[in-house]
Amino acid sequence: MTPEPRKHLPPHRTRDEEPVRDEDPVRDEELFRDALHRTVGALSLQPDLVSDAVREGHRRRSRSRGFAVTGAFVAVTALTLGLAALGPRLLPGPDTGPAAPSVPTVSRP
Repeated sequence: MTPEPRKHLPPHRTRDEEPVRDEDPVRDEELFRDALHRTVGALSLQPDLVSDAVREGHRRRSRSRGFAVTGAFVAVTALTLGLAALGPRLLPGPDTGPAAPSVPTVSRP
């Protein structure tokens, strides 16, 4: 496979030769602008996504705060209801003093 000839490039010059100044700088600018327009022309303009991203960030932050508040409410309510239901069973009843032994004691006179 042979490479294509480089017709669009200037001819190769040696170190001894001075660079040739372009006679028509306006034409170079036009070529440059044309190349830019051809390159960018195929691309579509992208919509501005900043406002959507900010809005989504606010929604996420609000959602996470709501979940935190709801979780704290559920935890406190569960603890309160649990203590209310189990509290009387966990607390000892009225103090009756030492329990009487179930086995009769043998006492010596």
